Amino acid sequence: MPSAFSDSPAVHGLDTYAGRKYVSNSPLPISAIVDWEVVMSARATTLIAALFVSTAVLAADPQTTTTTTTSTSSPGAILNTFCNQEYALCIKAPCGPIVSRKPDGTFSIEQANCTCDVLTGWSMGPGACDKRAPVTVSGRTYLMSTYSNFFNKTNLTLSCPSSNQVWALCYGAPCVIDEKNPSKSICTCPIQVGPSMTLGGECWQGECNRIWSAATPTADAFANDNFYKYMTQHNLQPPPNPPAKDCPATTTSQ
Repeated sequence: MPSAFSDSPAVHGLDTYAGRKYVSNSPLPISAIVDWEVVMSARATTLIAALFVSTAVLAADPQTTTTTTTSTSSPGAILNTFCNQEYALCIKAPCGPIVSRKPDGTFSIEQANCTCDVLTGWSMGPGACDKRAPVTVSGRTYLMSTYSNFFNKTNLTLSCPSSNQVWALCYGAPCVIDEKNPSKSICTCPIQVGPSMTLGGECWQGECNRIWSAATPTADAFANDNFYKYMTQHNLQPPPNPPAKDCPATTTSQ
């Protein structure tokens, strides 16, 4: 995937991030968790494709812990599964860039570490529930970032419409629970560039200058609508929040 940052003049508007020395907080590699890693290693493009689920093929009756829908846009791709278990929710997470240096000496930022919330309940994500369930290895607990509309009642959707907008795609990303604050997790998410929507930023347009966990406008609308409809149709508890409202268009700065 092309880097969102480089040494070129085109990224000077974001050099406050690229100029900082960033040390990843990620702990031991997750590669030791073989089966779980298979789910985590899917490319971001596959995860986006898997998010678009036809409501016409929703499972008739959800099971106690899992119910699965299939992707119509990418046959054979990872399935979207509704699971009732612990998960990381990143839709309003602030992120810090992970800086790497290429063999030619140029700097690159292709991933970000995002501080996400750890919740328990129904969420929608790629892969079977047992493959994305929390796993503890050497005292650290790993889990996956999935989607729910838990924060839709308390947060509004901030639109960052620039074609040069830098954001993080955390859907399906690997996470580790913060040892000092188990209500938070650090998730490593691939960088994306383009218009985005997030529940972060508290509706201040200037916050678009930061990196947030977000989604494309199309994916954001679909996830909101599909999650609400699916939860409502299957009477899953607690009842879901309706799709989040947009931020006021006039809020530009703090």
